[in-house]
Amino acid sequence: MSKWLKVAFFAALAIGAGFLFGTVCGQIGEAYALILAPSRQLLGLLLRLLLAAGALAVSAGFVAALVRPVWVGFIAFSLAGLAMLLGWQVAAPSGILVALYLLGAFVYAVGVARELNERMVFSVRPIAQGQGVLLMALMLVACGSLYLGYAAHVEQEGFSIPESYLETLMEQMEKRIETQVPAEERADAVAEFRQEFQRTVDEFLERTVKPYERFVPLGIAVSVFMSLLTITRLLAWVPTAVLDIGFRLLAALRVTETVLETREVQRLVIG
Repeated sequence: MSKWLKVAFFAALAIGAGFLFGTVCGQIGEAYALILAPSRQLLGLLLRLLLAAGALAVSAGFVAALVRPVWVGFIAFSLAGLAMLLGWQVAAPSGILVALYLLGAFVYAVGVARELNERMVFSVRPIAQGQGVLLMALMLVACGSLYLGYAAHVEQEGFSIPESYLETLMEQMEKRIETQVPAEERADAVAEFRQEFQRTVDEFLERTVKPYERFVPLGIAVSVFMSLLTITRLLAWVPTAVLDIGFRLLAALRVTETVLETREVQRLVIG
């Protein structure tokens, strides 16, 4: 297999991972209701996000470490960014978020190339150390997609508290009412309570929340970003382990090889 076919293979991995991540971002942009009302669907979405981000981080590690010259790696990252847009949505706001990811990816690639060039022996450590910036950029893109989707919803329909929250709260309060009201009066008391409760909630939203509702999507996106950042830091060892196994496998399959280089070094000494 020629060198450029191998380069195309690693670029294809990054492009496929970019498209997968973009698809998940599209799902996140439509899942703001799940964020407000956690469920098994939210857990599944979180797992898909982490898997897509991990796949993109691993493929980016291969590109940054193996694809030379570096500008060819930049092309691979750019194509991955384009695939991310196609999997998500081709629009100006999403394009800006993808551009932020590309900036992080370029910085990552340059840093890995410099670190590996200065080392005497190849190591996965420089590749792993730079992935914190890459994963942060990916989580920023994901939370940006959440913000864009939720902000559009709030602009069209306004902010509302999820019905599941309200229903749970009302049921708890109804149980207290039922213990304090005679059986023959419970139905009327519960109906009156529900009307009063709904009126109170509507007044609260109208007077307190509505003037600032445009900031609600941003607040939720920021809180989700901080949570995801913590999770990715705890799981940062996973892409590193996959990369380590991957480099060993590539060497065993003779896709890569170790090359010894002799360099001239200039040092300043006392003459």
